Amino acid sequence: MRAPVKIQNHPYLADHRVERRAVYPAVESLERLAQAVAAQYPGQRLLQSRDAQFLRFLQIPAEMTSMEAIADIEPEDTTGVTASLGTSVRTPGGTITRILEHARVTFSDITPPVPIPLDVACAGEGICYPLPAEKLYKELVPFGPAFQNAAGTVFLFEGGAVAALNAPRSETGSRLLGSPFPLDAAFHVACAWGQRYRSFVAFPVGYTSRKIIHPAEAGASYYCRVIPTDTQGADTILFDIWIYDAGGELCDVTAGVRMKNIFQQRMRVPEWVKADDHDPLRRIRERISGISVVELTSILPFAENILSPHELEIGRRRHPAKRNRHIGARIALKRLARILYKTTLPFGPLSIETIALDGIHPMCAPSGYKQDFYCSASHDDRFAVAVAGDRPIGVDVERLQDTLLKGAHVYMTSNEQALCARSSLGQGQAALRVWTAKECAAKALDIPIVSMWSRAELKEIGEDRSIVSVEGRAVEAFHAGVDDHLFTVLSVTKA
Repeated sequence: MRAPVKIQNHPYLADHRVERRAVYPAVESLERLAQAVAAQYPGQRLLQSRDAQFLRFLQIPAEMTSMEAIADIEPEDTTGVTASLGTSVRTPGGTITRILEHARVTFSDITPPVPIPLDVACAGEGICYPLPAEKLYKELVPFGPAFQNAAGTVFLFEGGAVAALNAPRSETGSRLLGSPFPLDAAFHVACAWGQRYRSFVAFPVGYTSRKIIHPAEAGASYYCRVIPTDTQGADTILFDIWIYDAGGELCDVTAGVRMKNIFQQRMRVPEWVKADDHDPLRRIRERISGISVVELTSILPFAENILSPHELEIGRRRHPAKRNRHIGARIALKRLARILYKTTLPFGPLSIETIALDGIHPMCAPSGYKQDFYCSASHDDRFAVAVAGDRPIGVDVERLQDTLLKGAHVYMTSNEQALCARSSLGQGQAALRVWTAKECAAKALDIPIVSMWSRAELKEIGEDRSIVSVEGRAVEAFHAGVDDHLFTVLSVTKA
């Protein structure tokens, strides 16, 4: 069945430009096809779809107020209807007309992926690359203002991205699939991830399935968690895109999004955004059972939803300025539990209690599981970190600050002060290693930090490894520097 489709050239569409041409957005094509199917099959479910393909750009000439297109619509099975959007073109000489297909999708019941746990969705993982949205749109995805709907700071990391998304009001009225702008902006986030971690410019060319649980509302704010899942050859990345409202309710999940390098060498990735292969936490990671790091500024507003009643109560006792650090440590410990206790179905975040009944000691085992690992957690003004091992373990993360040197006489022995004075690292960095190593020892042995100042002494201070005498036992402390922050981990054998 073939039906005419009129595409209105609204002014905002001029901002969707690729290689200096205004082209029709993929998300708008989906809406036009949904409208065409609804007109022919009024009872068809449209909020679930599969096998989408964005085959070729549909250019929108600036001088045209509207364009004529066609929708080919065919029932596929008992629940599915396939629709494709095409335009009619004449061959040179004008003797033959043919149809150029631009987009295709099947509206059908689907089996969506198992929802990711909210603690996985609500923040970045590991050392993040903060990308201001202004820079994203100025240098990586150069669309005009109407399509600049990733907001604030986009956080990119090896395992994906998190970002805030806007759904601005437009002049097109109500839509069957909800506002197209949040998913479109999530595509931009995925494109930025591809440029940083795969060094090519990838645009969406299709997806495996999509389920819209709550259509996006114009004027509202949303958040996305973008997860790279696979690669196809050297030029295609697969992503799952999860979109949440401000309260953490899942609104839209699009699985198997294919982002492809369709430009080859015509669009180059700026050198400044490309990631190197260096993992600053590698030496620590190799020596323990698990580690999770959370950038505090990447935590999304609904993250408090992952806290158990006990965790919420403990958090309320914290100073308001430090509650985000409390939430970050809880996220890190819950994620650590997922690393240590793998199952077919993910645990809900509320089933992973991260604070013992004493309100002090960390935990990282799901409900019903015996905690088989020792764990520790820490946070400073940028990071929260949780680690686990098969021996008593302590972790600390601290920012370099002058007070560590000013108070050296309080927590250092005279030998340690002498080591710091002649350290090739500089006195500040050496003092930071002394402080964090003693913090770790106090946590590993469950001894007050003030007592540990005299019960532990550093015998060697190195950039990534120090030797600490803890109550007569020589143990290794491992360090990792990230900018002006230092991570330190220390394990001891049970006495």
